[in-house]
Amino acid sequence: MPASLTRRTLIAATLCLTAASGVGAGAEVLRLPPGAPERRAILDALRVPVAAAIGGRIEFAVNELRVLDDWAYVAATPRRPGGRPIDWSRTRYAAAMRADAMSDLTLGLLRRDGGRWRVVVHAIGPTDVAWIEWIDRYGAPKRVFADE
Repeated sequence: MPASLTRRTLIAATLCLTAASGVGAGAEVLRLPPGAPERRAILDALRVPVAAAIGGRIEFAVNELRVLDDWAYVAATPRRPGGRPIDWSRTRYAAAMRADAMSDLTLGLLRRDGGRWRVVVHAIGPTDVAWIEWIDRYGAPKRVFADE
């Protein structure tokens, strides 16, 4: 499946799937605007393992960033500083990208612990809706990923 189609599918699934209420059923899902300190803290926490895996400095083009209580979900495209695309041929993901076996999307689940955001799990280049299994595996509320 072409990466662009996979990416659109993942984004559509993230935005459109209906999920039953879980933990934090009464709480509001926050969508933090660019420049918000909490958004920056979440992205900075996710940047550490993603940059280590890809290599070099990265920033994120954010498709979705949702916060519910002490949970955060990010769907973003890693980019080089200034918004330049990643040259995947220079990463350990070169073969997968060349074979069209990955997307250019990165997903992350984070949890606030002691006032700091910590990455629970992340997926680089998923070709499926990776977060579905994160609900049961990590106890994340369904609403952090998708609206009811």
